[in-house]
Order: sequence, then C-alpha cells, then structure tokens
Amino acid sequence: MKPADARTTPMPTRPSLRGAARLVAGVACACGAAVAGAQSSPWYLGLAQSFGHESNLLRLSVNQPVPDGYSQADSVSSTSLLGGLDQRLGRQRAYANVSVRNNRYSRNPVFDNTSYSAAAGLDWQTLQRLSGTLSTSAFRNLQRFDSGEFGFQRLRNLERVSTVNATVSLGLVTQYTLEATAGRRQVRNSLQDPAVQAREFTQDNASLGLRWRPSSAAILGIGLSAAQGRYPKFRQLADGSYDADRFKRQDIELRGTLQPTGASVFEARLSNGRTRYDLNQQRDFDGLTGSVAWRWQPTGKLRLNTVFTRETGQDSYATAVFNVPATTDYSRITNSLRTQLIHDATAKLQFNAALDVYRRTVVRTTPNPFFPLDASGKERTPILSLGARWTPLRYALLGCDWSRERRSTSGEITADLSATSFSCFAQATLQ
Repeated sequence: MKPADARTTPMPTRPSLRGAARLVAGVACACGAAVAGAQSSPWYLGLAQSFGHESNLLRLSVNQPVPDGYSQADSVSSTSLLGGLDQRLGRQRAYANVSVRNNRYSRNPVFDNTSYSAAAGLDWQTLQRLSGTLSTSAFRNLQRFDSGEFGFQRLRNLERVSTVNATVSLGLVTQYTLEATAGRRQVRNSLQDPAVQAREFTQDNASLGLRWRPSSAAILGIGLSAAQGRYPKFRQLADGSYDADRFKRQDIELRGTLQPTGASVFEARLSNGRTRYDLNQQRDFDGLTGSVAWRWQPTGKLRLNTVFTRETGQDSYATAVFNVPATTDYSRITNSLRTQLIHDATAKLQFNAALDVYRRTVVRTTPNPFFPLDASGKERTPILSLGARWTPLRYALLGCDWSRERRSTSGEITADLSATSFSCFAQATLQ
C-alpha cells in the first residue's frame, strides 16, 4: 500500500478538552431527553461519542526516534452507531448487536479508519434434555504491530476477525451432561505486505466433554478437543506465490467449579496439549496450559475478580534476517494475571480498577544451520487501569477510563516500552 492514506486533506486540529466536554455532554443530554419517555422493547438503537489521548500511539520503545511525518502522541475521536435486539421466543432466546465506529486521529491522519463489531446468537432448548447455542461474530479494528522486530508499521492495516461457534448439551441423567462443541475462527488483514499477510490464519476446532455435578456447589468435567488450522500465506516465494503452513493440536482437558459460599466461586481448567506444524516446526509445542479464576462478592456493592491464565497464541511471523529465512514467534507462551475490583457506589455510579500483568517469551528461529541467527527475549508488562461509569438516565451512560502500561524486557529482540491512555465517552440508547 502506498502512503495514499496520508492524503492531502489538511490535518485536523487536536480537539480541545473544553470542546470535547461540551460535545460529550450534548450527546448525552440530547439523546437522553429524546428517549426518556420511550417504552422498553427488545430492540435498541444508540449513539456514542468518545475522545481520548494516547501518549505512545506508535508503540515506540524507550528512546526510539519518532519517524519523520508522524507524532508519537495523538488524540483520537470516535463516533459510534449502535443497534441490537434481545428477544425471548418461548424456550428460545435470539440476540444480535452491531456497532460501527468512525475513528479520527488529530496528528496521524494516516490511521483514520472505520471499524465495526457485530455478534448474533441463538440459545435453544427442547422439551427433553437437549439444549445448545449457536453464535457468530465479526469485527474489524486498526492494528499496529510492535516496533521491536519489524520496526514501526507506517501504513494502516485493518484486521478482520470472524468466528462461528455451536454447542450442544445432552442431560444424560440428573448429575451428568454430555457436551459437544465446534467452531471456526478466521483472521484476515487489509495491508498487502508479506510480513502482514503471514499473520492470516483459519482454524477449525471441535471438542467432546462430560460434566458431573455431584452437588449444587461443585461441577467437574473432562473433555477431549482437537483443532487444525492453516496459514495460507506463511512464506512468500521468489516467484511471488506463497507457501502455506498447517498445524494440528490435540488436548485433554479437566475442568472444575467450586462454590464454597454464596459470595465466592472458584473455577479451574487444566489442559495437556500437543501442537505440530508442517513448516514452522520450531514452533511445535507440548505442555500444560490452563486457567484459575476466583470471583468474590463480599458485599452487595463490591466485587473482586482474579484470573490467572497460561496459553499459547497464534502470533507467528515469517521474516528474514540478512536475507536468511526466519520466523519470529511473539507468543509461544503467555502467562497473565488479572485482578479487577468493581464498586457500585450508588445505583447510578460505578468505579472500577484493574491490574494486568503479562509475561511472555519472544523467539526468533532460523532453519539454516550454517548461518544461525536464533535469538530470544522475555517481556514483563504490568498495566494499571482505572474507570468510572455514571448513568444519569435509564438510557444514558457517561464514563472515563485511564490506563498506564510499562514493559520491561531482557534479551536481544525486544525493548522497553511505556504508554499512558485516557478517554471519556457518552452513550445514549433508544429502546
């Protein structure tokens, strides 16, 4: 893609905080007044406006120079149209929602874009013991790569993700339930660059499991799952065509849920899996993944959620180092810990705080034994987030969010990074 996105339209000026506040208040008051007398229905339409500021929009590492023609910090304005439904049909429930957002950057207009998200589903059950869900989703968002391996991506790339999932549950006897799932996930990118196209993949998955509920306070489960996927443009050849890489994964999984009191719930999942790739064999994986979660509600107004996860990812890139083919894997294993505190100060006012800590390994591998350029690195990234929500009217919502991220690293192919973001929004719905 040529920098046609950096069009000759005059660069918009940065919105002032006073003007942003006026517009946010105007959206909330005008839309709220219009819907104050509306009757409830399964349908809703809405409008939202947000203004935010990013201290490190380009995700540049510490002391990394800002490319000519770009600004490291930027302000962004997003205008969203919302719509959806939630309808009961006897024993069934149908739902759908869609959001379209127009995003404008004051100092880096090359990243201006229109993003969207949509989801639809059906929860169903029969008169007997058969029930299930069918759901689909799609979204498109601006994606910016990390600057550590490839350098700053100066062109706009819109990542599109679509999913389809189905679940069927059969209650065998009072305490046992047999459950089967199937799904597909697909990732595509708009930027026609080999390094970007290498990220695209399609994955199909299926699982079969048995759940046992020995008491009202405990649920245990065991299951088998399998997945297969394909990177259609994993590596570009000299004639311009692509090599595709395929992978397969099998897991055996144990699950458990325990509710010792009415205020506390524990959930755990442990998987022993194996993943094999046709071409990118350096990325083969054998080992344990899983998660542990604790939900605690000590009072009617206070909730604490804590989750630890250990997972593999799909972020693998084909690249080259001094014209030698190489692969960079940005998420071979990621360990994450999230703690979130939610406080309902009043019926209309809510505060939340969260701390996320990520640890991951970055690996670069080269298949050439005569010219080894293997390298690795480690990252630790804590992210602190604060937020507030106010519902002055039944169909109006205002809020602000602040977050601070600081990444510390060791190794050869990753670098320290820091970023701060702040945004406020107003939303009103007609129902």
